[in-house]
Amino acid sequence: MNNTSELNAQLKRNENMWQIWEQNGINSETEFIVNFHFYTPKKENMELLCQKLGNQNTPTSVKETRTLIFLKGWKIEAEILKKWTLDELQLKTKRIVFIAQQAGVSLEGCSAMMPKRQG
Repeated sequence: MNNTSELNAQLKRNENMWQIWEQNGINSETEFIVNFHFYTPKKENMELLCQKLGNQNTPTSVKETRTLIFLKGWKIEAEILKKWTLDELQLKTKRIVFIAQQAGVSLEGCSAMMPKRQG
């Protein structure tokens, strides 16, 4: 994610996701995991992103990918479990985008599995 319009597009997608979550009973008292997805063709950038996120106590997982026989890249996923609000999701997304830009990594987006309804 390299510019303001891409960030704004992600924030808008977050708003749309949040509306769907709310319609399914999710609120600020629901603890669930939000996954942030990244991609980079450079191992050094992947390592830097993982280090920066690790410094913020954000766990990551990495998967090496191959787009062609000789081209490889890395998919990185950061998983954050907490009670979310839309404002917190938006703020975290902005921070994540900043960190990704510093590391030279693309934020592909974020997602979450719908938690089971309580009660």
